[in-house]
Amino acid sequence: MKRGAEAELRRTEFLGRPAVDKARVPKTYRLKELDDGLRRSRIRTEARLMAEARTAGVSVPILYDIDLEEAQIVMEYIPGPTLKEVLDRGGPGSLAAAREMGRVVGRLHRGGIVHGDLTTSNMLWRDGRIVMIDFSLGAKDRGREARGVDLHLLREGLVSAHARATSYYREVVRGYREVMGREADDIIATVKEIETRGRYT
Repeated sequence: MKRGAEAELRRTEFLGRPAVDKARVPKTYRLKELDDGLRRSRIRTEARLMAEARTAGVSVPILYDIDLEEAQIVMEYIPGPTLKEVLDRGGPGSLAAAREMGRVVGRLHRGGIVHGDLTTSNMLWRDGRIVMIDFSLGAKDRGREARGVDLHLLREGLVSAHARATSYYREVVRGYREVMGREADDIIATVKEIETRGRYT
């Protein structure tokens, strides 16, 4: 399905159900013992974050199997389009989808999780709900800066990929505030601070 710098995704089956096998790619430039340890640690962290995201009220693929020795996880295959495709199609439902994106990010942040790679390509659309994927750069962090960076990356991704980025981000912020309440103010202010830093460096 996809091969990136960090992982390889393959379509497979698990007990007769469509599934995705995600394996961490070995890095030959690292000592094998170090590389094995890092790959196992990262796949364990990703699986834990997916489980915690589900507890926080965020839809994620069901985890079927975790093989730490091989640094791989087998998870549910989600056939729906990416949120990028949904937003690219436009129409009245696209603004509602963008607001739901804000709610989903808010639930992650309220649960102390930063995703680390918030793009509309890492969100799948199934039955009117967003399913978050690829927590490989995620972490547990309740800090204002970490959450601000997460939202900033989402905004940057919208600007680079979507013509209606300004409208979509406005809806993201509305959805985010619905979930985060007054705490959202400081985090959104941090996004603006980060943008200012970028302009003057």
